[in-house]
Amino acid sequence: MLKGKTVFVSGGTGHVGSDICRTFHEYGAQVVFSYHRNEEAARKLETEIPASRAVRMDLRDVNNIRTTIEKLYEDVKIIHALVNNAAISQIMPLPLVEEEDVDLIMDINIKGTLFVTKNILKGMIRNKTGVIVNLSSIAGTRMLDVPVTYAMTKAAMNGFTFALAGELKRFGIRVNSVVPGLLDGGVGQGVPDALRKDFIDHCAAGRAGKAREVAELICFLASDRASYINGQSIAVDGGI
Repeated sequence: MLKGKTVFVSGGTGHVGSDICRTFHEYGAQVVFSYHRNEEAARKLETEIPASRAVRMDLRDVNNIRTTIEKLYEDVKIIHALVNNAAISQIMPLPLVEEEDVDLIMDINIKGTLFVTKNILKGMIRNKTGVIVNLSSIAGTRMLDVPVTYAMTKAAMNGFTFALAGELKRFGIRVNSVVPGLLDGGVGQGVPDALRKDFIDHCAAGRAGKAREVAELICFLASDRASYINGQSIAVDGGI
C-alpha cells in the first residue's frame, strides 16, 4: 500500500507514534521519525524498524525545526507523507495553570506542529506530491472532563486541517485529521477510572481503542487509496 513512499512522523517514540512508525514500515514505507529527549527509545525503534531513521528535534525551537528538516532533505529527496503526531498533555485544572504552562503546550502542540508542517511542505510543493495527517483527539471535539489546555490544542488541529486543506488543494496535497477516542495507553493512561468507565459505558465497541487501530487509519489516509479523501476529520473512537 505504501511501497516506495517516505513518511515523516513527529513524536515517533511515544505510545501512538511508535505504532504509527511500525505500521508504516509493515506497509512498505521508509520511516523517518523525530524525538526530543528519549534517545534510548529512538535508537531502539531504529533497530526494530529496518531502514528507519531517527532525528532529534525540539518543537519549542523554530530554528531547530528548520535546520533539522533542511538537513533531512539533503538525504531524503522526497517526503510523501507527514504525520503530525507529537504532542504533550498537562493534567491540572485551569485555576492552577500558569502562563508558562500555556506557553509550553502551545509551543509544542500548535506552534511546533505548524513549523514542522511549513518546513516539510517546502519539499512537498517542490516535488508536487504530499499527504498530511494531523492527530487531533476526542478531547477537542466533545464535552469531556479533560485538561483544558490539551483540549484547546487538539481542537485547533481540526481547524488547522480544514484551512490547510483549502490552501494546499491547488498543489494536489491532501490534509486530513484523525480523532482518536480513549486509547489503552499513552495519554489514555492518565485518564481517571471514573472517566474511563463512563467512556466505555457509552462506547459502542465497549472498550478503549488500541494505538494500532489509529495507525491503520493514518496509513490508509497517507496512501493513494485515500486519494478522494481531503479536508476531513475522522474519528476512531469505537462509536460514541
